[in-house]
Amino acid sequence: MKIEYNLTLDEILDCTGGKAVIAGDGTGPLVFNEIFTDSREDFSRNSVFVALKGENFNGENFVETVFKKGGYCAVVSWGFLENCNISAYGNKIIIAVSDTVSALGSIAKLYLSRFDLKKKIAITGSCGKTTTKEMVYEMFSLKYGAEKILKNDYNYNNLIGVPKTIFGLNKNHEYLILEIGTNKKGEIKKLSQIISPDIGAITVIGKAHLMEFKNLEGVFEEKSELAASLRKDSFLIINADDAILSEKYKYKMPSGVRVLSFGFGKQSSLIPDVLCESVSVDEKNGKAAVVISCRDKKYTADINFYGTHLIYDLLCALSISLTSGIEIEAALKAAENFVLPRGRMQVIDNVEGEYALINDAYNSNPDSFKAALDFIKANYKDKKKIFVLGDMLELGESAESEHMLMGRDIGDLASYIFYKGDYSDAVAKGLEEKGFSGKFFIIRDKETFTDIFKKLDKKNSVILVKGSRGMKLEEYFNKEINVK
Repeated sequence: MKIEYNLTLDEILDCTGGKAVIAGDGTGPLVFNEIFTDSREDFSRNSVFVALKGENFNGENFVETVFKKGGYCAVVSWGFLENCNISAYGNKIIIAVSDTVSALGSIAKLYLSRFDLKKKIAITGSCGKTTTKEMVYEMFSLKYGAEKILKNDYNYNNLIGVPKTIFGLNKNHEYLILEIGTNKKGEIKKLSQIISPDIGAITVIGKAHLMEFKNLEGVFEEKSELAASLRKDSFLIINADDAILSEKYKYKMPSGVRVLSFGFGKQSSLIPDVLCESVSVDEKNGKAAVVISCRDKKYTADINFYGTHLIYDLLCALSISLTSGIEIEAALKAAENFVLPRGRMQVIDNVEGEYALINDAYNSNPDSFKAALDFIKANYKDKKKIFVLGDMLELGESAESEHMLMGRDIGDLASYIFYKGDYSDAVAKGLEEKGFSGKFFIIRDKETFTDIFKKLDKKNSVILVKGSRGMKLEEYFNKEINVK
């Protein structure tokens, strides 16, 4: 990826703590204007290849390919030197570091420091990060112009994706909006150190990645690293209805960070600064009228989505915007035209004239699953329920019990359940305990699913499609989803 400002070899060595074990033959560049991690990309001689290593990939296997294609500088781990005869690369630059992923982050941090941005925003939480980020982007774009805003796309919210997003900064950008995620201890701290945000937002503390974090307190400890990274006069945005967040951040933080909260006012210990007073849904046009109060004023808007968890995302986005000079009224205007990202409570009505399809297959954990169920209970009371579900991954020791709870939660709701994954027995046990009287199908392959699904009576029904990313349940509804 081309970058706006050049980086010198000395700067790269200094920020990564690396050593140039081969320093070239004196004929190549010592100033670079391109950073890349994929050997299949097009790149120039003035580029730096960072050979990333992970559980399922090893960029160091492609260093020779990069050099043969004309690359001149590569960042590798010290282990690469033990496994490769580097004498063959005497006319190249090879920088050895302890960890190439950390080196990528260090280079991104250096590059970010070249920009005098008005606001750097980091959003984390167990649910709602992407939707909140996209709402904030729309609000900022309407106020300041889209060309001045950079956000991360796709799932670029980790120690690789965030640096790659940062390398996309150019001289026109004034605001950086990043969602940051984690499934390993210490990742939020590392990401926060790279970004050094002016505004940090925590959407909610929920049961995500329990294999790593064990319990809600462990999730909080990881997410709270974002708050710990904030400097004096920065803003921390929190969900006032989240019991852990409201208790931990009831008062202003000692560091001088200012706390702004949002919610429905469900926790008496913390009254939200941005409060949703009411939500009323118009079933004819599918819109929801929201009433928001803030600073003794009330605001109304008609939005294209509803569901309590989505309103929380809206409130978080409004709070972030408020700290950045965007008044609630202007932010709500942007929200009125907001369309949810695909795979996140994407509602497709009247499919084949028979049923409503809710595509919430982007990801799943116990909290987001419960939110989806609450949405269906509130808005599809009189419709037959069909669930196409998959495993909630990375729950560790809680996986068995959480999938049993899933079965219990839907046992008296569903007429038909299709399930894909390793925890079908746990779900079935929960269904049995609830007295489930419908039909339960195990998804073995797409063809079998399609054959059974076609034969179902789907008239006047609602179908929820939900599972963790690895389940890829949206593939069973490609035609219906792409119609939207």
